[in-house]
Amino acid sequence: MRSLIIVSAAALVLSACTTTTGSIDTAIKNNLPKTCALLETAHAAFIAASVSGNIKASTIAKEKAAYDGVRVICADPGSVTAANALVVAATAYATVSLALKEARAAQ
Repeated sequence: MRSLIIVSAAALVLSACTTTTGSIDTAIKNNLPKTCALLETAHAAFIAASVSGNIKASTIAKEKAAYDGVRVICADPGSVTAANALVVAATAYATVSLALKEARAAQ
């Protein structure tokens, strides 16, 4: 969880920069598929954990909105800037991870 917060903070700082070098954009674009893969794994784990039926509807809705929102970026990373894509993906991953934690606690 701590590393997720650090990644999210780094993504936010990078998105706030008005001037970025090509190497930063390249690094973000190279790491976006890894972030998207982590999100897919977390989403699959949430779905498996939510089968218990003990998850709040609001948690399911938040997880779905986060996952659906980032799927578009993961499918077509060229549709957004590199920094924005990483911020959105990291935020969605944090949301899905928190939903998964709640789902596991409800089991």
